[in-house]
Amino acid sequence: MPKKLVLLLALLMLLTEIPSCSFTGLSPQNLMSPPKANADQQSIYRLLQGAQADVTFVYPRNGEYLSAITMHDFTGDGVEDAIGFHLVEDGGVGGIEVQFLTKENGVWRTLSSFRNPFSQVDRVCFANAPGGGQVVLVGWGSTRGDTGRIAVVNAYVYDGRGALEEYQLGNYAEMLLTDFDGNGVDELFTIDKFVATEAEGEESTPAMARVYAFDLEKPYELASTQADNSLTGYTLVQSGQLNARTKGVIVDGSVNAVTTSTQIFTLDGVRLRNFPGGVNTSEYTNPFSRPSLSTSPISSQDINGDGYFEFPAVTKLPGIPENVDLDSTSYLVEWQGLTPEMESRVVLRALMNTQENYWFRLPYLLQGKVCAINDPKLRTVTYTEVIEDEEGSQLLGGTLFSIRVFTRSAWENRGETSGYSMILAQNDLVYGIQVVTRNENYRRCIEEITRNFQLLAG
Repeated sequence: MPKKLVLLLALLMLLTEIPSCSFTGLSPQNLMSPPKANADQQSIYRLLQGAQADVTFVYPRNGEYLSAITMHDFTGDGVEDAIGFHLVEDGGVGGIEVQFLTKENGVWRTLSSFRNPFSQVDRVCFANAPGGGQVVLVGWGSTRGDTGRIAVVNAYVYDGRGALEEYQLGNYAEMLLTDFDGNGVDELFTIDKFVATEAEGEESTPAMARVYAFDLEKPYELASTQADNSLTGYTLVQSGQLNARTKGVIVDGSVNAVTTSTQIFTLDGVRLRNFPGGVNTSEYTNPFSRPSLSTSPISSQDINGDGYFEFPAVTKLPGIPENVDLDSTSYLVEWQGLTPEMESRVVLRALMNTQENYWFRLPYLLQGKVCAINDPKLRTVTYTEVIEDEEGSQLLGGTLFSIRVFTRSAWENRGETSGYSMILAQNDLVYGIQVVTRNENYRRCIEEITRNFQLLAG
């Protein structure tokens, strides 16, 4: 038998002995070119397998890195290392083992391994540390459920001498890497929910936000502050500039099934602040408390592209009939920013359609005088004048204009009598406007709306 054929058969036999999940453990963006990739994968697999007959990989549930084997240079030598997660069962004691592997002189070896009693991995991320190094962060457990106390984040720090040290940082419901002071060194922000206790003599645990730093020999808690106890879950955690001086972490969360609110955290030296102040006191009010929307909620963002975050304060539009299902089009949104003195100010007032991904600034003349009725099936929002009768009741007047979203093919076949003019087109969608009112003042307002019509970022 030809020598090449013998080698090919031997390779095929070897591959059939290795479970297929060992190859899917490497994310596509991290795969190296064959045949080097196969040799590396096999070496990594054998190290993870150890004395076990087989390997059951564990995949992170959230975050950027979703592979059971993540390739990343955590040693800082310019060569990719590997981090692998797999189930272990030794003497009836289960859990997950994480192994940190490196390649030296063409040979893979295990630097360190740690066993954790949790049954799943939440996420993996990498923090920039002083001197250009990186800290590996692993969230163990689940952030789902009635409390956030079932997930723990651990830090793994390479000591530069061939091993890693493990540090347990604390519980969390959400976590985010950020750089509060812009010095190139990351901090870890975590937030956890309120935990009530029914045990006699024990106190409930308040919701807490914490910041962990990495600028010493080992990670440590730099600052902490109370978070809103009323929140039952977090829907969006972001970091960004609040103004020219201050960077912050913005947390949108659910108070209950019908209400959402926003908390804003800033770091002042070693003091973590929560805005608006007075959280969990009887005097506390949050101007960014707003109705939860089952589809396409209104979230904190840089709405006007000025480089700073704005936060939504909403008011229901006048004249909306009681039988209408409320959505993002049903509200006037006052987008508020924070000054360098951390005082809120209204940046703009807008009408939104988050489901169809557009918004526009509402001209002053129409504020308090327009109602929006959305027909999601027709992808059309009709904007109607609101008038007051002699008794002060708000009544719907005539239609001012409507905005409709077309597919490009539907737009091209709509016919000349449709009455819609194009505002904007993107990809396969065309946004059209139909002006109905003959009032010249209102028509000028609608021209302004057409000029300022914008799509939501992202």
